[in-house]
Amino acid sequence: MGKKRIQHVLIRILKICISDRSLSDCTDELLQKKGPKRDNALELILNKFTNSFQHEFTQRNSITLLDGCLNCIKYDLKSGKCTKETYVASRIIGLLQLDVACGDDSLALAHEILEYSFEILGNFISKFYQALKHGSDSSIISCLLDSFTIITFVGGNGTENTERSMQMIWRFLGEELKCKPNTEVMISAISAWSFLLASIKTSWSISSKLWKESLSYFNNLLEESDQPVLRIKAAETIAQIVEMDAIEKFSIDAMGLKDDLLTCKENGGSMREEKKKELMNKVKSVVVSRKDLTKSHLSSSKDVIVFLKSGGCTKTSLLIGQDVLSTSKWSQLIQVDFMKRFLGSSFIQHVKKNKLIQDFYDFAPRAEAPHQSELYVSSNKEESTGIRYVFQPVLELKNPHYFRVCVSENSILNKEKTQRMRKKRFLSASKNAGYYSVSFGDEG
Repeated sequence: MGKKRIQHVLIRILKICISDRSLSDCTDELLQKKGPKRDNALELILNKFTNSFQHEFTQRNSITLLDGCLNCIKYDLKSGKCTKETYVASRIIGLLQLDVACGDDSLALAHEILEYSFEILGNFISKFYQALKHGSDSSIISCLLDSFTIITFVGGNGTENTERSMQMIWRFLGEELKCKPNTEVMISAISAWSFLLASIKTSWSISSKLWKESLSYFNNLLEESDQPVLRIKAAETIAQIVEMDAIEKFSIDAMGLKDDLLTCKENGGSMREEKKKELMNKVKSVVVSRKDLTKSHLSSSKDVIVFLKSGGCTKTSLLIGQDVLSTSKWSQLIQVDFMKRFLGSSFIQHVKKNKLIQDFYDFAPRAEAPHQSELYVSSNKEESTGIRYVFQPVLELKNPHYFRVCVSENSILNKEKTQRMRKKRFLSASKNAGYYSVSFGDEG
């Protein structure tokens, strides 16, 4: 056996041994000084959190695991490199927070995670980006931004916490990315900012001072960016702001105007409506008129224009098990796109099981109650002729055989029901026609 073959076999054996270790053992190894040990432990932890919920573990060890992941990121920062270790550790932090959201004491623990890691992750994002070399893979910065957004979304206990994180992202956009632009990171930062904005349910609670330059920033991206994907992202965010019907909180031009001035009728329309028209015309002239849009970009920009014209968003539907998650608002579309991108293959199981995400999307899955144990209740007359209850096995909706056994037209239960009903009709017809000389029930 060759040397390379032996190494390959040893690696496979090592992976099998690693896969048998508990989450607690792997969490302890995140504090090891040797990089390969931390890498192996991170991979196993990520795999476990990706494939299933770890409620029992997270309720007891969430802060320990969080500290271990932050420790791994610090090792990268000390070396001045953005490696896979930071990418995996930051993903685990986001998944850990979402897992915590399913627990009994979720609010307090999730908020503790946010407060513990807020400053640390915020500094990591800026320092890693400063160290990022031109042409290097920036997906790690994007992943750090995503995780920072997730821990805020789950752990924030009000608009104040949400806007604090939005401010950190906004400073990153205005300082780090202004000095050293990077399209991928800019898109991630804008997506994170707009996702957190979408999590604020009432526009009246949004600060009237913090975001007065935001519409101007996105307008400038529309007019000046040579990247079509950035222009589309700016247009989507403008549509989201318009949908919230609080333009005055995001625009310098509208600052100082009172609500009665914004809603009063002048020249056939309110000032707010005039502002909406202005934004729509700008999106239409800047986005659609550009010749560098791909087919998907053009389709997306048309959706934005339709929304700005009519106030309605393109409706989309996503199958979640046997239920449908529908989106009819621009903010919902932004929410779903962000979470799908972050969770990947785990998105479906989180929407089905995570109450926080269900509330966020206003999604109520059907109760997975067992089917009724009786398919058909026979009458006394039928009892006397030998027709009895039909037994039906108890199957839950999640059972892979449920629809084949209980619902399908060709299911064994439906076939049995059909046969019983035919026999009932035959006996009834026979009685009326006098084919049989037997008596039915109490009749003579």
